[in-house]
Amino acid sequence: MVSLLTGGCAVWLAPTARADESVTYEVASNDISVADIEYFDGHAQQALHDAPLPWRTTVTIADPRSLGAHGAEVRTDWRPNHVPVGPLGAPALAGKWVTVRIYFGDKVRCENTLDVGDAACHGATPFNNT
Repeated sequence: MVSLLTGGCAVWLAPTARADESVTYEVASNDISVADIEYFDGHAQQALHDAPLPWRTTVTIADPRSLGAHGAEVRTDWRPNHVPVGPLGAPALAGKWVTVRIYFGDKVRCENTLDVGDAACHGATPFNNT
């Protein structure tokens, strides 16, 4: 009887396996036509130079909510070479809005819209600043 109870507890406490999750990254803008984009594809960081916007890709990630290097993440940079130079020699970024999004399945996990030249979203942090 004790061995049955012990075996039952061992099965009950065993961790359940999680399936990989579908993650969609999106970068969009009505003001900027190309941007540099970095994202985690489930295996490694990927970098795209001068990607045309809007841009979207779907990947499969084992733990997209992870705080570590293997969580969902998308970053974009549209500073120099992507926007005109302002009167003081700095890029004229004000009003050049870009939105980055992460979807888990069809639900938006993170959405970030900025006009400062770069923006990012992380799967570990549900966020929406729009």
